[in-house]
Amino acid sequence: MAIGIVPLILLYVFFCLWITHSCILSTEQSTLSLFVTEKFPRILFSIISKLFGTKGVTVAKKITDKFLVIIYLVVVLGAWSVMFTYGYDFIGKSPHVDSRHKLSGYVVFLMCMWSWRKAGTSSPGYITERSIPKYDNYPYDNLLYVNKNCSTMGFRKLPRSKYDRFTNRHVARFDHFCGWIDNTIGEENYRIFLLFLLVHIGMCVYGTFLTFHLFKGEVQDRDLFNAVFFNAHTGDEVQADLWVITHFLFMKNFHLFAVFTLMGAMSVVLGLFFMFHLYMASKGMTTNEYYKWRQVRKWHKKEKNKHMTAIIAGKVKDSNMSGSSQSDNAGMGEMLDVDVGCIGPTNDGNGRSPLEPNEENDESTDPGPFPTNIYNLGVFENLKEVIFPRSLSIDAKKRYAASLKDAGFRASKAANANISKKAKST
Repeated sequence: MAIGIVPLILLYVFFCLWITHSCILSTEQSTLSLFVTEKFPRILFSIISKLFGTKGVTVAKKITDKFLVIIYLVVVLGAWSVMFTYGYDFIGKSPHVDSRHKLSGYVVFLMCMWSWRKAGTSSPGYITERSIPKYDNYPYDNLLYVNKNCSTMGFRKLPRSKYDRFTNRHVARFDHFCGWIDNTIGEENYRIFLLFLLVHIGMCVYGTFLTFHLFKGEVQDRDLFNAVFFNAHTGDEVQADLWVITHFLFMKNFHLFAVFTLMGAMSVVLGLFFMFHLYMASKGMTTNEYYKWRQVRKWHKKEKNKHMTAIIAGKVKDSNMSGSSQSDNAGMGEMLDVDVGCIGPTNDGNGRSPLEPNEENDESTDPGPFPTNIYNLGVFENLKEVIFPRSLSIDAKKRYAASLKDAGFRASKAANANISKKAKST
């Protein structure tokens, strides 16, 4: 029993890291992410439909839409309840931790709740037919984005934008939909989302080190490495070591130790996720574009290999091809335009990633050099665009105001024209 608790904790941490890798950092074809986003919900709704009918499915969908929000509140508020109840009592008795940490704990808690609320209610930048001038700040790259109308909304689809089926609105510089805050992340609230992550990382790291020092002080005060322990089942004396002491602390402070383990694991998980977003931001990419570029890279490598094989086999007479330009691949972005959530793109229901080309082409064509990301302006400019979105600039606001004024003038002119026609007819 004494050697069982630490492997259990390590297994828990490993499980958290595995979930992070499989659902966030791994390929969009992750078996786990496809199971979580597609297969399991279909099975669940099928069972509910048989038991409770369509009304049951409707209620279940409303609950599942808020599922991650519920989990977040249960975990975060539950952990803070344990800290306020058991942790603060421990701090009051421990000479190793300053009592002022109680006050700072309240500040961290308020920051945590504020950042969650702010990220969940801030607008990502919704595009309408009227607000297009405000968000029309990027050129078309004719690879991921082409100049055409949105098939759902009807108006022109701006570069880097995407229709979000979770909110049924068009989002500027769409990143992903985050179920933990129940909000879409886009051009105008991406910086707030990063702040939300940073606050929670700070909270977890702070809590981990604080509880660690509480437990460390407990070990020192009780001189546990020189204490005598007994096996509860056999009554045999057990030599004190790290495993035994960890088990003792776990059993004596079960609730606080569980929160300590959770905070330690989430510090790593959230840290990796935050670094992933910083990497994408520094490269001038959104999460949506990151997965698109992965597929472009996969396609380019496949076409290169196919072309080289054809040259070796003598099936290509002229190998001095100039290669294709980005404009030759216009429309690929439409093929890659899929829903992106917290764990990447979802599949198309046929066991195949929707980012995966579905058509087989036996012809060999030199794809040319790998296309460049025209939205990558350098680390400084890329991060600057995150902190100061183009749509919130003075120029963008002026264009938007001018377009509204012009639209109002044209509407007023048309109304006056109608009035004049009616007056003449009478």
